[in-house]
Amino acid sequence: MPIFKRRKRGTGEADPIGAFWSWWTGSGAALVAGATARQQAAGTSAVLAEHLGRIHPDLEWELGPGLHAENVLIVTAAGDPGLRATARRWLRAAPPADQTWEYADLRRPGPAFAIRFDGLPPIAIDEAVVTTDPDAGAIHVGVHHPAFASLPVDTQRRVTFLMLDLVLGEELVETWVGAIDTLTDAPLDGTPISSLLPSVAAFAGEHTLADGSPAWKMLEGTRDGRRVIATAEYPLRSIRRPQLDTHAAVSIVYPVQREDGLPEAEMLDELRQFEDHLTDRLGGSGSLLAHETSSGIRTLHYYVDGTTPAGGQLRAATTGWPHGKVTVAVTPDPAWTNVSHLSG
Repeated sequence: MPIFKRRKRGTGEADPIGAFWSWWTGSGAALVAGATARQQAAGTSAVLAEHLGRIHPDLEWELGPGLHAENVLIVTAAGDPGLRATARRWLRAAPPADQTWEYADLRRPGPAFAIRFDGLPPIAIDEAVVTTDPDAGAIHVGVHHPAFASLPVDTQRRVTFLMLDLVLGEELVETWVGAIDTLTDAPLDGTPISSLLPSVAAFAGEHTLADGSPAWKMLEGTRDGRRVIATAEYPLRSIRRPQLDTHAAVSIVYPVQREDGLPEAEMLDELRQFEDHLTDRLGGSGSLLAHETSSGIRTLHYYVDGTTPAGGQLRAATTGWPHGKVTVAVTPDPAWTNVSHLSG
């Protein structure tokens, strides 16, 4: 079972991510690898926790066997949307993987047999059973374990989420799992927890394009009695691109001639060309995730990397629209809550 701990708060540094990797490449990697080879990794926990804690005290970390290297160091936000960008930036600054070390910012599914949690007796994962209830956008999961009957409710919940992370990996959990219930009583329709990974992976495959990229869906409704048409990436989950932690809403006014307030065909073509122009200006600093059109206004929902000048690039690129006012509102939004109304 990997080692995973929260770090104590460290002192501030101008570039704590850079400082961590300087220490790691200088001496840390060899120190931790040596302790791991001697099965004494716990002895390096304090020093590793100290260096990672300087990046953020609420990041969590694990050591375990790698997929392509002997070991993996995983530094994860552990489900906190506000920390996902930090963990991803830590990963992007990592040195290339080698024979000894590889790196990740999400827990992976793997052969974990038991959870050792806060001094409790080991909790065997294969004794858990699950229920699943798929809907149009996610699989709702219930988890039961015989040990739950003797655990406080908060501990039951924490063990449930940790089990799912270990069985499915964080990306599948946060992208495709909806409601998560902790079941104290054994369900009549429960199946072994080992059935969950193939079930969720199959569901994800059914809702993803053949090349693995996200699908898009169309939505229609009304707002203040007026028709609204929207399209959005599906599913809208910040775990897919956690470095895009800032919402940039571009609202474009266009002349209305249709009674329902939507653009005519020629105007729609112009709006799409303008959208392409804005997207090209962003390059790799952001992505268009959704747009809404109603009552003479088309709003483009971009998400951008807040450490880049992407917001200013969008503002500068909007000056070429000849048909009306264009406004750009840029706000931090690591959980993508500003498009949550389009994620259903």
